[in-house]
Amino acid sequence: MPSYSPMKPNPQSSAGQAKRSRAQRYETPPSATARALRPVGYLLIGLVWTIIGAVTLSLPALLTVGLASNDSFTTKDFVQNGDIFVLILAGLFAVVVLVPLLGYAFIALPLASVPLAVLAFTYLVRSLRPSYASERLSATGWTREAIGPITVYPTAMSLLPLRVTPWTRFWTQLMFLGWIPGKDLLLAAIPYGLVSFLVPGWLLWPVSPAAAVVWSIVSLALVVATVVLVVRAARVRFNGARRGVPVAAGS
Repeated sequence: MPSYSPMKPNPQSSAGQAKRSRAQRYETPPSATARALRPVGYLLIGLVWTIIGAVTLSLPALLTVGLASNDSFTTKDFVQNGDIFVLILAGLFAVVVLVPLLGYAFIALPLASVPLAVLAFTYLVRSLRPSYASERLSATGWTREAIGPITVYPTAMSLLPLRVTPWTRFWTQLMFLGWIPGKDLLLAAIPYGLVSFLVPGWLLWPVSPAAAVVWSIVSLALVVATVVLVVRAARVRFNGARRGVPVAAGS
């Protein structure tokens, strides 16, 4: 897992004192009030991230839905009736810019949101189990590697597991894959970005049934290629990663 809070302040400084106090808070059992309220909190957080995850997963379909909302639009007419110079420029722009960027967004956004929903519901279940009553379940850490607002401070990453199991490690690593940019994921997302253009193109051409079968196979192959490349990117990034997650604040 990525290393958090990369700055190491002087232990005698105010920052060092604050870091020790956060570690002490992490080791302190939650109060009765916190134990009573955290199931509700994790439920609400899980619902919010579920909605966000559903929206991000549906983003690739919005292009097709938007084009299909115009009953008179077909990509065949668009290509055949368009200016050849404009079509070439538009094609180059789509291949060079839109395919990589949209592909990355369509992959990274679900990876950044769906695992957070899974982790929130995991902590919800744990919050209801007596075996977890005396310990804090999740924490917030800071890193300069993650995507976040433009600021001089590191980006906060929440819902980090305090008791790391294979289940929570898997979903946390997927979440890191979405939040922390990397060229491996960008390359893996290119086939998916290409699919986001090809599928509306042949669906709204419209093509013959035989051609639709061929294009369906091509589109599915590109999706499979993206899945394989994403798995490979995850293995490369997290292979052998067994480090703990420094904690800033636990709940």
